[in-house]
Amino acid sequence: MSDAARVLERLRLQQEKYRGMVALVTDQRPVFSSPDVDGILRLIEQKRTLLSEIDAIEAELAPLKRDWARLRAGFTPEEARELDVTLDGTKKVLEELVGLEDESRALLEKRREEKSESLEGLLRKSRARGAYGTR
Repeated sequence: MSDAARVLERLRLQQEKYRGMVALVTDQRPVFSSPDVDGILRLIEQKRTLLSEIDAIEAELAPLKRDWARLRAGFTPEEARELDVTLDGTKKVLEELVGLEDESRALLEKRREEKSESLEGLLRKSRARGAYGTR
């Protein structure tokens, strides 16, 4: 397999893994909105696995990226077009992933604030009852 073919194959696989991350982040919304701790832990483990796979692909590509100019110069015009399409596609997937992660983070933050406010309300009621000697 030529270097160009190997790079394209690895970049496509990496994009596929990022698409898997997008699917997981999309699936995590209802899980994060529920009290399903096991479901949240499963999602975190799936994310960890995908990130590990992405890191492994990145490690495979690292030596090739160090000599990127020479490698890219060896691509045929068709391979260069395929490379550009793949890189553009990966960029779009990553932008989508970052947006979804930001939304999920905001959702978790809001949920945490709501729980904190609810707990604070319960504590105030408890203090008020204690102050008046009632239960």
